[in-house]
Amino acid sequence: MKKKIIVGLSALLVANIIWGVMAPLLKELLNTGVMSGMTVSVVRMISCTVLFWVLAWILPKRITGDQPVVIKDLPLMLVGSLLFIVGTQSLTNIGAEYTYPVDAAVCCSTTPIFTLILGAISYHKKFPPFLKILGVLMGLAGVLIFIFATAENPEMHVTNPLLGDTLCVLSQVCGAIYLVFFIGLVSRYSCFALMKWLYTLSTICVLPFTYGDLVAVPWAELTGKAWFALAYISILGSFVGYLLIALAQKNVTPTVIAMCNYIQPITAAIYAAILGLAVITHENVIATLLIFVGVWLVNKQGNELKTE
Repeated sequence: MKKKIIVGLSALLVANIIWGVMAPLLKELLNTGVMSGMTVSVVRMISCTVLFWVLAWILPKRITGDQPVVIKDLPLMLVGSLLFIVGTQSLTNIGAEYTYPVDAAVCCSTTPIFTLILGAISYHKKFPPFLKILGVLMGLAGVLIFIFATAENPEMHVTNPLLGDTLCVLSQVCGAIYLVFFIGLVSRYSCFALMKWLYTLSTICVLPFTYGDLVAVPWAELTGKAWFALAYISILGSFVGYLLIALAQKNVTPTVIAMCNYIQPITAAIYAAILGLAVITHENVIATLLIFVGVWLVNKQGNELKTE
C-alpha cells in the first residue's frame, strides 16, 4: 500500500511540475508570433496521436493496456474528445495568448470546483454539504477577481487578460463536464486506449479546419528555443503528463489528485518570474488564496458526490 501511494504521489508531483513549467513556456512561444494558440493545440494533438499509435504498435498490450473500441462507443468518444482534448487544450492555449502565464495556471486549477457544481446539479448526484458550497463560492470569487482585476501589459504581450482568463476558466468547465458525465466511458477502457482514441478523434475533427494555418507556420524560421518549447508542450505537457495522471488515478484518491493542482501555479509563478513573464499584484495574491482555499474546501474529507 505504501509503495502504491509513493508511486501515485511521485507521478502527481512530476505531472504538475511539468504543467507548471509548461504555462510560461507556452506564453514565451506564443510571444514569438510564429504560431497561434490554436496551432500549438493542433501540434499537440497530432504529436500525441502519433505517439499513442506508435507505442500501441511496438509495445505489447500487457504494458499499454490497449484494447479495441466498441463501435457504439465511438459517438460518445467523439463528444469526449471535443470536450476533454479540443476544448481544454485549445481554450487554454488561446487564452494564454492574451493573459499572464501565472493567471492561466491558477485559472486552470479550478477543475474540482466546476466538477462539484456539475455533479451537484446532475440528476444522479447528492447535493454537497455547506463547506463544499462555501468552497465553490470562494473559488468562483477568486476566478472573478482574476478575470476582472488583471491589467493589460503590452510589454509582456498581455493584451486582453479578461478574455484570456475567461477562456482558461472555460477550458476547465469543458474538463469538468467530461469528468462528470463520461464516467461510464472511462470505466470501460484502459487509460491508454481511451487517450489514444480521444486524441485520434480530436485530430481528425480539428485538422481539416486548421491545416492552412499549420502549413503557413514558418517552420524553418523557428529557433532552437521555440522547438524546445513546442516539443516540451507536445510530448511532456500532453503525452507524458496525461499518462502520469492516469498512473496516479490507480494509486491515490481523487482528493489527493485535486489537491496537487496547487503545485502548477506555484511552479508557473517561479518559472515565469525567472523568464520575466510574471507580474504579481495584490489582487492576484487575494484571488489565488481564494481559489486555493476554495478547492481545498471542495475536496475536504474526500469526494462526497456519490451516485444514488
